[in-house]
Amino acid sequence: MTWHACHQTEEGSMCHPSDAEAWRHFDKSYPDFAVEPRNVRLALCTDGFAPHGQYGRTYSCWPVILTPYNFPPGMCMKPEYMFLTMVILAGPIQNVVLIFT
Repeated sequence: MTWHACHQTEEGSMCHPSDAEAWRHFDKSYPDFAVEPRNVRLALCTDGFAPHGQYGRTYSCWPVILTPYNFPPGMCMKPEYMFLTMVILAGPIQNVVLIFT
């Protein structure tokens, strides 16, 4: 879980989110959190789709997935390390339903 703190990359290249400017900004903003490399860093991912395949329909579905960024690049985006945390459903009259898993 400490790979992000130990890996070395060339200056100017990005192979992991820990190489990004946003990661360094977060570390500067929250030094108490950043000092411990075993603290878990999570990504919140979502992507909406129309469950019936037609975007003209009024139904939509938005899965919300949580992914830990402490792993190496080859593990970060593997399905076994992605956790479905909730599904947001929107119906024809725009009532929004949250389903927590």
